[in-house]
Amino acid sequence: MRLTRDQGGPRRLKFGGGWRAVLAMGTLGAGLAACDRPTSPEPPGGGRTIDLDYAYFAANVEPILQSRDCSTSGCHGGQGAGMLLLSGGSNPEADFNNVLNHTRPWAPATSPLLLKPLAVGAGGMVHGGGDIFADTTVTDYRTVLRWIAGEREP
Repeated sequence: MRLTRDQGGPRRLKFGGGWRAVLAMGTLGAGLAACDRPTSPEPPGGGRTIDLDYAYFAANVEPILQSRDCSTSGCHGGQGAGMLLLSGGSNPEADFNNVLNHTRPWAPATSPLLLKPLAVGAGGMVHGGGDIFADTTVTDYRTVLRWIAGEREP
């Protein structure tokens, strides 16, 4: 609580419009989180939609998330997981649906799923979990990139 001096001494400030905006954004966020997600993120401005292959994800990408410790309780597998919550391998279908919003099939290399774990020096973004991929030549990085680009399980 912040006090101000006004004529007649200190008084409490009333809540302004700011709290209403926070409440509205929280309500909107909760509503959007409850919606079913598509199996392919929509490209901005329309255009060709690329359906991401669940079988390829389950066979190739999910094991990378496990082996790189992305879905441990201290990272994306527990509270404080940030924008991406993973099941720890117990529910690959839920993990598939959760990572979809972190992909950009129309421009795969710009996908947050690749940029966040990529070392900043290699063109990545700051990531609380550190550098998971040293550069874009790492086999696991290339596997995730191919999935986002539309590669399918045979």
